[in-house]
Amino acid sequence: MRRFKEDRRGFALPAAVFSLVVVGVLVTGGFYMARQETRIGIAAEKGSEAFYLAERGVNEVLETWNGAVFGALDVQESATVVDTVDQGRYRVEVTKLSDWIYILDSRGVVTEGGPMLNGASRRVGTMAKIRTIDMRPPAALTTVGALTIGGSSQIFGQDSIPGAWGSAGLCDPTLLADAPGVMIDDATAVDYSGSNYSLDGSPALAQDPTLTSEKLLTFGDLAWADLVDLATVKLPDATVISYAEPDSVLAGTRWYCNTANPFNWGHPYNPGSVCGNHFPVVHIQGSAKIQSSDFGQGILLVEGDLEMRGGFTFYGPVVVRGTVRTTGTGGHFFGGLIAANVELETTTVLGDALVQYSSCAVTRALLNNAALAMASPLPQRSWVDLSNLAN
Repeated sequence: MRRFKEDRRGFALPAAVFSLVVVGVLVTGGFYMARQETRIGIAAEKGSEAFYLAERGVNEVLETWNGAVFGALDVQESATVVDTVDQGRYRVEVTKLSDWIYILDSRGVVTEGGPMLNGASRRVGTMAKIRTIDMRPPAALTTVGALTIGGSSQIFGQDSIPGAWGSAGLCDPTLLADAPGVMIDDATAVDYSGSNYSLDGSPALAQDPTLTSEKLLTFGDLAWADLVDLATVKLPDATVISYAEPDSVLAGTRWYCNTANPFNWGHPYNPGSVCGNHFPVVHIQGSAKIQSSDFGQGILLVEGDLEMRGGFTFYGPVVVRGTVRTTGTGGHFFGGLIAANVELETTTVLGDALVQYSSCAVTRALLNNAALAMASPLPQRSWVDLSNLAN
């Protein structure tokens, strides 16, 4: 029987070529997979950076809440805040849902790293609530305990807009609502001295037996201690204030309001000036005397008693834990004056003092004060990832 021997000549070369092809495909695939994994890692990293940019936008807006701008929005109206940082930018759209509730829609975009690495974006939404601070005085003068009214003093509950502010259109006259001239827990505790004083309002004198010192020192969500913690100016006990004037400084070619000066309490007579929107929260850590013909605006908090003379004029709410005493040319208050009288002494309004109720002065002091007009996320379910929604 003839046997034929298989001829395997020339088989090694195709096998080698095939092996090389297989190895090449495997190597190429390995490189491709490695590159894809690198890209996925970079994409994840840039996605995280974009997410933190979006979160940063929300935090920045909340920390620097612009109550004057956001508070003036109509319901469903929006304002936009844009900023560029080292690795990218964020754009936050602030939409007013009600007087107290806002939604912040923030998009973060990475712009560093060249065309292959930038462009990652993330979008987050946060529901925020305005911190409820109710500092609207119930009357031009509100107190508990004994009260003496006399001299040529004037106490008016008719709501008014300060002259310079009205001409500048800073307050809405349709929102004015008159208040009592005086509100007190016991109307029989009011002593009238002489006949040259003026007391008027809606009504001139109102009695509320539920008034207490504690109630007068509670302001919506904040107690007295919370409010003084937010003070931007702190002055010691037994402070005697003989001047308080607007103070501006020149930096380069531009003037700025010197808010570091503790006796710069803004410029109510010139709202268009650099200090026109400076409304400090001033906390006097004890009793004080103000004997000056100067002026200021903001929120004045006095831990002890307040004595005023010289015709000093203040625009905004004034809250005194103790009593108030005006003599001589007295003091002029536009906004509202609260004397909580925690020691149950006598508040005295004598001389040429003027206490004029003004919701406009109170509102502007609150809206233009960054320490008070703040927003914070809702305590539950305030955050949502919006990245997968259409632009």
